[in-house]
Amino acid sequence: MRRSISMRCGVRSRRAVSASSKGQGCCAYRARPRRPAADDMTRQFALPFAAAGPDGDSEFLVTAANRAAIDRLFDWTRLPFGAAVLIGPTGSGKTVIGRAFAAGSGGDFIDNADGESDEALFHAWNRAQTQGLPVLFAASTPPGEWGIKLPDLLSRLGASLLIEIPPPDEEMTQLLLQKLLARAGLALPDGLAHYAALRTERSYPAIRDLARTIDEMALAMQRPIGQRLVREALVKLAGTDGSPTD
Repeated sequence: MRRSISMRCGVRSRRAVSASSKGQGCCAYRARPRRPAADDMTRQFALPFAAAGPDGDSEFLVTAANRAAIDRLFDWTRLPFGAAVLIGPTGSGKTVIGRAFAAGSGGDFIDNADGESDEALFHAWNRAQTQGLPVLFAASTPPGEWGIKLPDLLSRLGASLLIEIPPPDEEMTQLLLQKLLARAGLALPDGLAHYAALRTERSYPAIRDLARTIDEMALAMQRPIGQRLVREALVKLAGTDGSPTD
C-alpha cells in the first residue's frame, strides 16, 4: 500500500542502529524530498546534512507506538489549513521529525514554538497560507498552554492538526536504547536490549537516563555491557530488583 504524500522515500529495510540487522516492524525515517512513497514497514527518509541535528542524528525511529501519528503528519497535503502542531516530551524526536517534515514538504518547521513570540508564530502561519506550503509547530505542550495573548492566533493554532507523540512501546524502548548507546560507541545486543526494555519505565526521558547510566557505569567499571551491568543500572535508577515492569 502506498501513501498519498508528495515526498519521495528512500527504501531500506534496516534497524537504525545496525545496517546489517533485519527490520522487525520498525523503520527509521529520514527526510528525502521528491521520491515515490514506499511501504510503511520499509520506508526511510534521508535528511539533507543541514537538516541533521547538532550531533549528526538524522533518523527517527518508527514503531507501532508512533506510526499512526507519523503517518498523519507526513500526509501534509491533508493538513487542515496546511498546519500541524506536534507535541511530545523531550527526547521523543520532535526536532528530527520536524526537520524531516520541512525537508520533504518544503514548508516551515518552528521548533520550541511555545518559546516564540505571538508575532513570530502569526507570521509563520500567514506565510504558510500565502505560499501554499505547510507549517509544523513543535512543543512539549498544546498551544493553549503557551501563554498566547492574541485570540486570533490561538484560534488558528487550535484549528491546526494536533499530533501527540505517544509513549514508547517495548520495541521503541529497545531500539532507542540501542541507538543511544551506539552513539557512545557501545553495542547493546538484542537480548540485553529486550531485557532492559521489559524493566524500564516506558518514557523517553527514562530511556535516555538508562542509556546514560549504562554508559557511565561501563566507563567507570571498565566492564563490557552484560546483564549484570544492565541490571545494576536499572537498580541504580529505579531502586528496584530489576524485575520486569510489565
